[in-house]
Amino acid sequence: MLRVLITGATGFIGSHIADSLVKSNYEVIALKRENSDCWRCEEINDKIKWINLDEEGQWKKVVIRYNPEVFIHSAWIGVEAHERDNIKTQIKNIDFLTDLLEIAKELKIRKFVNLGSQAEYGCIDGKVNESFNANPTTTYGSVKLASLEIFKTFCIQHNINWVWLRLFSFFGEKECRNWLIPALIQRMQESNEMDFTPGLQKYAYLYVKDLGEITNRMISQPIDSGIYNVSSNQAITLKVLIEKIRDKIAPTFKLNFGALSYRENQSMHIEGDSSKLINQLGEIQLTDFDQALNSTIEYYISNK
Repeated sequence: MLRVLITGATGFIGSHIADSLVKSNYEVIALKRENSDCWRCEEINDKIKWINLDEEGQWKKVVIRYNPEVFIHSAWIGVEAHERDNIKTQIKNIDFLTDLLEIAKELKIRKFVNLGSQAEYGCIDGKVNESFNANPTTTYGSVKLASLEIFKTFCIQHNINWVWLRLFSFFGEKECRNWLIPALIQRMQESNEMDFTPGLQKYAYLYVKDLGEITNRMISQPIDSGIYNVSSNQAITLKVLIEKIRDKIAPTFKLNFGALSYRENQSMHIEGDSSKLINQLGEIQLTDFDQALNSTIEYYISNK
């Protein structure tokens, strides 16, 4: 049984990856804080070996004792909009990464998967592949990019198969309630109308459960070290997304498109080209968008 260490398992994306790992019968070892809220992992909580990060000087020894063969690093502090330019918060992520790299070196792990972000690219207006110039416009994106360079160099020096996933737009169950889709659903249940921009900006939304399947494949089969975009291949406008949610929840809800202006330097098309990933892993069968959106909506309605 493959032993996999995952960080960030109590978060939105990490919890779905952890769920997929458990369902694939991997031995899952996860790091968390004493005060971490594990509600996203309730269904798999007893199938995970948890390690308390707040036990200074001890958690690293426990990881080494469990001897994982693969690392998946999905933890990151400072993902909320108001924290993305807080340099003191963002830089702490590099300290944690270096701790993990030192452990990986000691254990001689065979593969290390790290989650990056489209924010490393900076302003995007179209479909981009991994050769697109990285020019981040936020501290969050800059620290992600710096982390990539540290991660890549260290792994090359110590012969670790390294994978950096540049994640684009995701949606699904168990998001934070203030994020777009759950916030829209709540608003549509509580009021009669809402103001929006024209909503013509396009995003390639990927269902978060599909990322779990992608990660599973990544650790179970060979993959070249490198950077890989992870994105849906079907971009839709924000207007269409909002209308789909409205039609499902409250068909009479009034959508005031054009009542608000776009923010300054608004990107109108953000999409990643995932061809490189598909060439490595083979064709990836993604969940039908409408089916995934309906499942997501039903989840938030049932879990107010």
